[in-house]
Amino acid sequence: MSPTDPLESRTRREGLRVGWIMLFTLLSLIPLTTWYQVREPSSAVEVVTAFMEAVREKDLERAYRYIDTGVPSGDEAAFLHPDAIGDWDLLAVEQADGPAGFEEPVSVTIGTDEGTATGTFTVYEWDGEYTLNDPFQTVSVSASSYLSIQVNDRTVPMPLETSWSSWYNAQAQRSIILLPGVYRFFGGDEVALLGDNENAGSAVIGTPLPEPTDEAAAALQSAVNDFIDSCVEYRRNAPPGCPFATDGQVDTTDRRRVEEIRDPVWTVDEYPVASVVPGTGLFDEPVLMVEFTEPGRLTLQGSGSDDWETWEAFSAACRFDGAGLHVLADADGSLRIAPLGTTATDTCRGTE
Repeated sequence: MSPTDPLESRTRREGLRVGWIMLFTLLSLIPLTTWYQVREPSSAVEVVTAFMEAVREKDLERAYRYIDTGVPSGDEAAFLHPDAIGDWDLLAVEQADGPAGFEEPVSVTIGTDEGTATGTFTVYEWDGEYTLNDPFQTVSVSASSYLSIQVNDRTVPMPLETSWSSWYNAQAQRSIILLPGVYRFFGGDEVALLGDNENAGSAVIGTPLPEPTDEAAAALQSAVNDFIDSCVEYRRNAPPGCPFATDGQVDTTDRRRVEEIRDPVWTVDEYPVASVVPGTGLFDEPVLMVEFTEPGRLTLQGSGSDDWETWEAFSAACRFDGAGLHVLADADGSLRIAPLGTTATDTCRGTE
């Protein structure tokens, strides 16, 4: 067959067309990053701009490329999450006044509909490469009536420590790490966190009181009753953290005062009626507390002495004391009862 044969030419053209189609199909599967080299920031302003844009777009992996320090991990990184990043605009990135050299200050302004905020970051330059010096923001969240911490759309439960008291004391020093930006803690007012965090932990974020739903408030009585039921199982004069106790002196139903109580047994006659009221906690933070609008009654039985020589069985009418009970809001909005207030010392004297 001659080189100019029409059939051979057509076959060659078809083969070339199919080959080009296959080549373009394969090339379309290759990421564009293999075709275009990403332009790296070549100045302090450019690296801060690239970092802030990555944070605003919630692309944390890209944002971390511009940081020269380590990135927190594990529990420390609980709020380094896209859901914790709010919406804000990057308004300005400018070289700030400062000495030229290894460190360069860069001023950043961000804004929302509620206002603007400005901070300054430090950028390091080494052999033509620019990186940010630790842009993470550390804040302390004050103690509260929440069993979780909410930052924008991110809610993280705070695990109960070995006891309620240790959990409560740990709150006074609870710090979290965030990226620069604008945040609402527990749905409160906007807080802008921006710039070098030289005084880590110095900013304290106040927490509002939880607003229990109608369903949660209605369930409070059941939670209080369950708590009391767990308390009466103790065979002690002062069950730990419970809303009733005796200090060792009891006024009996037959109007005697006995002491040195032995073998105490508590029995609920009528549960108190519970409601939620605002109060103040150990660290002057606003808290929710239990108030008994109807006192309820319980009976203490055991043996006691009025002469320190003989012990006789007795029965005493006792009351409840709700001052020791705090109300905590769980991450799902339900309420829990915790013994974090004033300890009951005597609820079995002067009661008939």
